Amino acid sequence: MKKFSDFWRDSVRDFWKTGKAGFALFLISLFVTIYGYIALDYEIAKGWKGHESVQNVLKDISAFIPVGGALVGMMVGGIDIIMLLSDWYLNRQEKRIQAAKTEGIAEGKAEAYHEILEWDRRRREAEDRGEVFTEPPPGTPQNGSE
Repeated sequence: MKKFSDFWRDSVRDFWKTGKAGFALFLISLFVTIYGYIALDYEIAKGWKGHESVQNVLKDISAFIPVGGALVGMMVGGIDIIMLLSDWYLNRQEKRIQAAKTEGIAEGKAEAYHEILEWDRRRREAEDRGEVFTEPPPGTPQNGSE
């Protein structure tokens, strides 16, 4: 089952990249329809006067269209800013993870090299004393364990 973060990253972001214009047009149409219903209801409540009432409703709707477009533009722009900041944060987090991995690998190599140098020092000291050195090199499995 997909995690919500995977769903967000894959599905919602892909939709927003490809379907943003359709979403904005749908919202504008929805707002204009709702406002048109309100204007029509107002004219009916005031007393329907035929052609004059139709003109009033259309005038109200045409005055509202730029306002509806501005509202939708602010919503879409807000979502775009959220997506932009989210992408920036995810890229920054990925760079930090990669840097930590690189640093960890370098530290691991240095630590392994240091262990080998210590082992070699102990081996030489044992040889200088004339003792048999039986310690296996670092990283070698002992007793069949991995």
